[in-house]
Amino acid sequence: MFFLELQTSDIHAALGRLLDQTRVAGLRLAAVNARAIGDECRISASIDISDRDTVDKLARRVGSMVCIGTVDVRSECERPIPIQTPRARTKD
Repeated sequence: MFFLELQTSDIHAALGRLLDQTRVAGLRLAAVNARAIGDECRISASIDISDRDTVDKLARRVGSMVCIGTVDVRSECERPIPIQTPRARTKD
């Protein structure tokens, strides 16, 4: 099981892309949670798979399609590891 967390400015686009790309990749989502607090939007997903490379690829694909600020991927026993996306925004 892997956990994917996305921070985005467009929760609807990011959630739609995440759902679409997991379906296309044939992955099973165990749980999805989307929340918006002020301008910060976070999407958390649990993906029932044991291959980290597949989850990293999914995260990069979703991040390249919509404006994603931060992407964290971790397994059940790992700390979050940020993934850089082409459109990642940094706070100065």
